[in-house]
Amino acid sequence: MRARALILVWVMAAAFAAAADESPMTVFLRKTVLLSDAQLTALDAGDAVTKQLAADEKPDVAVFGAVRIAASPETYVARFKDIAAFRRSPSVTEIGRFGDTPDVQDVATLTLEDEDFAATRNCRPGKCDLKLARSAIERMHSEINWSAPDARARATAVLRQVMVDFVLAYRKNGARELATYLDKEHPIDASIEFKTLLESTRYLITFAPEFHRYVASYPNGNLDGVEDFFYWIKERGGPKPTVSVYHVSLWRDPRGPVFVSSKQIYSSHYVRVGLDLVALVPAKDPAQGSYLLDLYRARIDPPGGLIGAAIIGKIRGSAETSLRESLRSAKARTLSPR
Repeated sequence: MRARALILVWVMAAAFAAAADESPMTVFLRKTVLLSDAQLTALDAGDAVTKQLAADEKPDVAVFGAVRIAASPETYVARFKDIAAFRRSPSVTEIGRFGDTPDVQDVATLTLEDEDFAATRNCRPGKCDLKLARSAIERMHSEINWSAPDARARATAVLRQVMVDFVLAYRKNGARELATYLDKEHPIDASIEFKTLLESTRYLITFAPEFHRYVASYPNGNLDGVEDFFYWIKERGGPKPTVSVYHVSLWRDPRGPVFVSSKQIYSSHYVRVGLDLVALVPAKDPAQGSYLLDLYRARIDPPGGLIGAAIIGKIRGSAETSLRESLRSAKARTLSPR
């Protein structure tokens, strides 16, 4: 694994140091990501290509994708910052961006689904159909009269406030504020999960150590030109609608590439932590636009039992399909007028 990581670092460093020379980029995609000749041809033709990466552990999901977009990195970033428009899709039912000082008004449009309302009512440490920390579970039961007519409205209000308080705490203290989830018998410390996830991703961003340190040490690091924002989203991408919170960091490397890191710092279902790392590399010929390279990694709740391996395979396959569609959507968003 270490040798492979060193090779990857060298090839990626060569690709970026060469200011997106297509030859080292092709070497990286063919020799390290192991894209086929057919996939490389499709990439050159403008299609999105994806590849599942080897997972170190059962909870790991890792997918790489690439697409060539007919826009500069700056155009992509400008579109991405309008996150509600950028992530618009049939599966996204609600979305909102937190302000510079997060406030409950930032989540005023968040609603509680029927199944999640039932989950909050029945939630207990070690047995809960929502991913919640002990403090959130205790608030649900101490601040809500479940027999009152306004129980659902009150549960929604408490959930909104919990999300705001979480973002405020995370902005102040970083990953150590990530929850210890008590939805299952064995607690899951999301801060440890994130550290594991970032260490698994380290090889890809070693050639940009400033950005890596910033992402890992937030909010204690400094990096000239970096921009951060937070947003929440509710999606119907699985059997249950999922509410997630993301921390986004955008940075222009003076050496050329633009990086976008999207940390999934909360998810009400399925995902413990997630990281979507995008690198935008200007093509050698400006008329060719840019290459968008996307690495998605997540730590999930692995299913057990005899069919667990098959289910994990489906989850990983679904993640690859989702990334491919996301890349195609990103390409379309940079082409379409505002």
